[in-house]
Amino acid sequence: MNTMKSINVITLLLVIFVSVSNIYAQKDMREENYLVTERVEKYKLPTTFDITKATPKNGAISENIMTSTERILNKEKPFLKKGVVKPIGEDDYSAWQMTSDEGGNPQSAPNPLTYFASGAASGLLTQVERCSQIMGIDIENVKVETEFYFRWNDIMTDEWSGYTDKVVTNIIIESDESKETINELKEMAINAWAIGEALSNKTTIDAATVINGDNWDGQEARPGKVKSPVSRDNGLKITDTTSPLKLETIKVKDDAKMSMEKPPKVMRFSEIAIAESANDPQRPYLHRIRAKSLTDHYETWELYTDDSRGYEKGNSAPTSRDLFTIGTSFCLMSQLTPNQMYFQKKGVNIEDFRVEHQFNYQQDNFMTPSVNGHLDNVITRVVVKSKASEKMIHQYVNQALRCCFAGEGIQNATEMQTSFYLNGKIVK
Repeated sequence: MNTMKSINVITLLLVIFVSVSNIYAQKDMREENYLVTERVEKYKLPTTFDITKATPKNGAISENIMTSTERILNKEKPFLKKGVVKPIGEDDYSAWQMTSDEGGNPQSAPNPLTYFASGAASGLLTQVERCSQIMGIDIENVKVETEFYFRWNDIMTDEWSGYTDKVVTNIIIESDESKETINELKEMAINAWAIGEALSNKTTIDAATVINGDNWDGQEARPGKVKSPVSRDNGLKITDTTSPLKLETIKVKDDAKMSMEKPPKVMRFSEIAIAESANDPQRPYLHRIRAKSLTDHYETWELYTDDSRGYEKGNSAPTSRDLFTIGTSFCLMSQLTPNQMYFQKKGVNIEDFRVEHQFNYQQDNFMTPSVNGHLDNVITRVVVKSKASEKMIHQYVNQALRCCFAGEGIQNATEMQTSFYLNGKIVK
């Protein structure tokens, strides 16, 4: 393989677009060191909308999750960014600050779609575990394997767009239970899986752009770096890089590559993830996830999530919905970055940008056989600082929104293929 002629699409964009001289106009700013994931007490709430906590009825639970994301300036890693995620009105659930990176060599933090796919896999595992408890059945072991298929069309044109084409998810169980019981468990778990419902159905998204507002206090892009892939919280290692993945039910494809000399009109790649229990008797819904973007030079990441709602001492790691939500925010930040460079070539200067979100999840009839999970709506705000015309700024934001794989997967119905494997054999 001629590595000089093989490069992933993100690195290609950097070669073509990035001018670090503009990014580092503010040389007097002190460089901050960040962890991949850390619990935070002080954090910035969204400034472009009022966060709200839904009042669930009739045995339902709601999770209204907010994010606030911004850039980290780094000459070697122009896609580096950070964000805070927090369930609103949930005192037992901490706010977490996370970072995200793309491009590799080495990748200093998970890319957005690693968070996105990991949150989805962990969220489904939680529902399988909860539903087996509801049914009172005995399961020796369970894990979830998933592959998300993504596509970029018309790269580096005014028609540039991104898609989540398909999600394959396999639930792997070891148990002496019958096939009929396992099928019942499958149906209940899928109905309870709010993230799966968000992907499989169209979701209402309230999206808007805020231009040159008073929304930048302490949230401007600042220099920084992530020194290590390892993050720890209360003695638990909650992030690290790990060895390449081997999946039982999904064949791992070669990493996607493309020529520097002639980029394709269409770019296809996928993200794989494995979610399994961390086997912590004190935290029954603490999960270990391993995930990777099947793109050249990207790392394989090990992350932890904790969906142990109602247990003492809060959460030991971000929840599955935290990861899925901030993965979406980071994905949009990633699309705003190359489009910033693309529009700069057209004479449109975007000085700075950031993203704020609120995702409104709900589960009806929580911990009952008729449990039903859904994502009711999403608030998306893109905050832009620029002297360009409002028309060109809106074109810039709209193209970035259109390029966002995660956002498209939520806004439109995505093909979902979910299967159960019982003791090594698929259950039909």
